[in-house]
Amino acid sequence: MKMILSALVALAVLVFAGGAEAASIGDYPAGTVAGGIGGTRHNMGALGRVITTNATSEICVFCHTPHHSNKANNLTPLWNKGTQAPSSYTAYGTTIGGTSIANTDIGSTTLACLSCHDGVTTFDNLVNAPGKAGVVAGGSNLAWGFDMPDTPLGWSQIDHFFVTGGLNCGTCHITADRSANVTRLIVGSDLSNDHPVSVAYDPSKGGLRPTDTVIASIDLTSDLAASAATAFSSNLAQNRWAVSGFVSDSAKISDLLRDGKVECSSCHDPHFNNLSWDEAEPTWADGLRTTWCGDTGEACSDGQFLRRIGGNTGSGVCRTCHNK
Repeated sequence: MKMILSALVALAVLVFAGGAEAASIGDYPAGTVAGGIGGTRHNMGALGRVITTNATSEICVFCHTPHHSNKANNLTPLWNKGTQAPSSYTAYGTTIGGTSIANTDIGSTTLACLSCHDGVTTFDNLVNAPGKAGVVAGGSNLAWGFDMPDTPLGWSQIDHFFVTGGLNCGTCHITADRSANVTRLIVGSDLSNDHPVSVAYDPSKGGLRPTDTVIASIDLTSDLAASAATAFSSNLAQNRWAVSGFVSDSAKISDLLRDGKVECSSCHDPHFNNLSWDEAEPTWADGLRTTWCGDTGEACSDGQFLRRIGGNTGSGVCRTCHNK
């Protein structure tokens, strides 16, 4: 009962925290719910804070549906968006360890992420729209209007997002930091210049740790400066990750994999508003009016939805799997 109550309290912190100050790793003990999607940019409904639409107040509908889900390419769970076929993407190719990844290898978890982040599929391409709008197998663009936070001059930056033919994020975000604010969130269709995804995790290659390694047991500080254990709110002195919806100190590397492969979801949890460190630079809307997130880097970036408590300080995310 005590664990349940503590988890509920922690969830409330995550959901209702403003953006004035990032949380610390102490706010994310083992057993804490890895949630808080309502306050993140993944909430695109009318009650969201970043890219939003007045067409619905629902949050989950942009990814999930209880009925008539899209099962193409083994998409789960209850996927509600249209997706591009694996052949639409350029896979990584051959890794330095000699593992070959073809576009036919791209897994359903990564395809699901790309259904928003490929810069092609629209946010409102839904299979089962809210209410009585009907079901369209494979998804259909609903021509919803989307708004963004106000600019310094006080007007809404966009009205219809991906509605008029040929428009995309880069149509407006073409100068100075405004381009970087958006392009960092668009993976695109070329996956050959990103960390390999849909790649088999092979501990015999690349200095990878065994899959049965308990993540919390990995020492991230001994080979660093003496101050590493206490620097940046001591977030390298522990190695807790969000796994299966909860922060865990018993999860293994195998729990981060999907069918034995590294996918986007191995490092990122789209539901986890991970505001657990004080080092990362702002990764959203730098230089613009960001009252919605209090001009605080972690709050503006949602912690990049990283699974690791403490983010990638000291390359903690990378060194969890790579024994370098």
